[in-house]
Amino acid sequence: MSLIRSISGVRGVVGSTLTPQVIVQHIVAFTRLLASDAYKQSHNKKIVVGRDSRVSGPWVEMIVNGCLISTGHQVIHLDIATTPTVQFIVQSREASGGIVITSSHNPIEWNGLKFIGPDGLFVSPDNCDRLFGLADQDPVPIQETFVKYNQLGSIERMTTANQLHIDSVFKLPYINVDKIRAKKFKVCLDSVNGAGGPIMTSLLQQMGCEVIGINIEPNGVFAHTPEPVPANLGDLCKAVVANKADFGVAVDPDVDRCVLIDETGRPLGEEYTLAFAVEFILGPDVGKRGTVCKNLSSSRVTDDIAAKYGSQVYCAPVGEIQVAQKMIETKAVIGGEGNGGVMLPDSHIGRDAIVAAVLALQLLANRTTDTPMTIGQFKRTLPQYEIVKLKAAIEGLDPDAILDAYKAQYKDTQGMKVNIDDGLKIDAPEWWVHLRKSNTEHIIRVIAEAKTEQEATKIANQFIQEIESKRKK
Repeated sequence: MSLIRSISGVRGVVGSTLTPQVIVQHIVAFTRLLASDAYKQSHNKKIVVGRDSRVSGPWVEMIVNGCLISTGHQVIHLDIATTPTVQFIVQSREASGGIVITSSHNPIEWNGLKFIGPDGLFVSPDNCDRLFGLADQDPVPIQETFVKYNQLGSIERMTTANQLHIDSVFKLPYINVDKIRAKKFKVCLDSVNGAGGPIMTSLLQQMGCEVIGINIEPNGVFAHTPEPVPANLGDLCKAVVANKADFGVAVDPDVDRCVLIDETGRPLGEEYTLAFAVEFILGPDVGKRGTVCKNLSSSRVTDDIAAKYGSQVYCAPVGEIQVAQKMIETKAVIGGEGNGGVMLPDSHIGRDAIVAAVLALQLLANRTTDTPMTIGQFKRTLPQYEIVKLKAAIEGLDPDAILDAYKAQYKDTQGMKVNIDDGLKIDAPEWWVHLRKSNTEHIIRVIAEAKTEQEATKIANQFIQEIESKRKK
């Protein structure tokens, strides 16, 4: 496995591609980026540091904090914390940046670094390129980077970050915690032994929920494959049924994605977390008017809900920072990614499972008062779509040539819309397919959506067969 560097930061296998040297290079590069013209006006040398619960986290954290102190920075140390909590604290403490030690939903042997600017957003693609360029610079200019013994930085240990984050969401003018408490929801929670156990348990309990937790100890020994997709949530689904819970909640290790399970133990689908949030913000609960943003691989359910309330939807390439930049550009009132990530500007423009859970519970509390219904029944009041995410093997093929050929084939086809902002998306009246080449594997990701899972799978497999057949020619 190689070191992966992207707009999501740096990720690698511990002891193989993610080494102390790699960590030092990128932390030092980040401090130099913050001191450059890109961020200089807001560089106050305060940097927030948090980590998920991975077993390699403590030693990575020590290296990160040591590098920051040696470059004269004040570290606001959160210990185990969610990615959105670090983003929130960067903004609330007006820090010059933040670092999250996490590899998101990658397996246990991975770890990584995510870099946050003074605006609480991940570093932009352009600044990522600058950061990686600085990390590759050899030798590092020592006198311009490290400080003398009497100029060293310090560590401030912050233990209130989780509650400050929760309180900030509860203070939103359209959140009525008492109304949620009155429902006395019974909820099963699976945080896959990541950073989410403490904060999600506390959040749900403060909303009056009876919480049945599985895999909530933040020990970093993931009880199952950590990505919160249906294939990995079998135990949670069974727990919902066994405990006769109202619904289940699953989050990924760094808690920027939230997935809901209905009362029958059936996952609602990652896409419906964002759909619930959009329905809540645009609908009668809040009644905001404005644009909505999502990534190109997200469901049409968001478009249909927005259209119902007269709002326009803008699409961005896949990646939180890409959606965030589009939200700022279009002054969006809500946005996110269909993988369970909700981004609410009234809180902060970052994917946040804490925000997603509160909006979902408030929506249910509001909408089920006059007409009692379960979460599964409520989902059925929204537009229904099914999405599948598959892969086409392209060993020995040129992925760009494949995408160019499809673009030429479909660009002038009546009824079809083609988007090349991120790979190739083909929009037909009854379905769409999004083709994206991988930067780390010899594959093209094939995401397709239609009204039924059978039809979506058929469309995806059609493209996969066409692509893979080229290997035999």
